[in-house]
Amino acid sequence: MRAIVLTGAAVLLTACAHSGVVSIGPDTYMIANSEWGFTSGGVQKAKVMQEASDYCNSIGKKMLPISTHENDLEFGKTPAAEVQFRCLSSDDPELQRPNLQPVPNVVIENRNKQPQ
Repeated sequence: MRAIVLTGAAVLLTACAHSGVVSIGPDTYMIANSEWGFTSGGVQKAKVMQEASDYCNSIGKKMLPISTHENDLEFGKTPAAEVQFRCLSSDDPELQRPNLQPVPNVVIENRNKQPQ
């Protein structure tokens, strides 16, 4: 009985969900990954970024990240990450240094008019 409990605990601690490469538009893809256990959103992000780069390299192109999102282990959440990216030819003018900006969880709009 103890062996069954320990095996079940090990499975729960290493459970994960992985989307693989999903096409979301012309030359545009996404990958999502979550993994329960002692890891972080940053580690998950590194894994999906590497997978994205490997995928683009396998089709003879370069990876350009469009957006990323990750969350760390919190109550009710597992460490997870998602990357949206493009696979572009090395001579494509859109292939430039990425400028990833964090996406805010909340946007506050000030609707008060300022005196001029």
